[in-house]
Amino acid sequence: MKVVAVGDLHGDTRNLFRVLEAEHPDGLLCVGDWGDPGQIDDATWADLLGRVPVLSVFGNHDDLPVLGGLRNRDGAAVLLEPGGRCDDFCGLAVAGVSGIWAKSHRLPHYVTDEDVAGWAASLAAGPPVDVLLTHGCPIGVADRTPSGRPGGQRCFLDLLRAVRPRVHLCGHLHVAQRRDLEEPPCQVLNTGALPQGHYVVLTRDDGDGGAPGAEARRL
Repeated sequence: MKVVAVGDLHGDTRNLFRVLEAEHPDGLLCVGDWGDPGQIDDATWADLLGRVPVLSVFGNHDDLPVLGGLRNRDGAAVLLEPGGRCDDFCGLAVAGVSGIWAKSHRLPHYVTDEDVAGWAASLAAGPPVDVLLTHGCPIGVADRTPSGRPGGQRCFLDLLRAVRPRVHLCGHLHVAQRRDLEEPPCQVLNTGALPQGHYVVLTRDDGDGGAPGAEARRL
């Protein structure tokens, strides 16, 4: 099993197809920010979904009506429901929380502490999660901004601690970085920005449900 994870494309599908041609993955995960409305046309989406199954959360630079209507070849939705999960994506149990933190719902990509806490409780009560996708980052964990300051939020750290995934993938900050935690035991990676060539590869060689391994790569 090999799954590629990307984020913060902002319309850069040229690098996306370069990654797919280099890695030949079984699936593609995205932590959001595919691009603002009009940055990716219908023909490009069709080309992508004809090549590989895709599962994604949304960020603050996404065409939500388009992204919400996309379907893979098997009919499965590309966009995870808020606080939703997919129990078999290329053999992985994947859960996701979209959006960036805010104190209100003034914009459609805003999520509040209360939203994230509710999704965390629901996901924690369900089966184990292999991969957790979020656009926002857990505070103090793989949340370094380009200026070197932390850019994460407490609600996403609480989410990580509640869900206890094997791998947590986040984005938004455009800085590829990794932190391996002992408690909960988890590899946390910010995918970085794909226009800068950064992406992540998830692999699992055994067939008995072992933990996936995550490796940051660059074109």
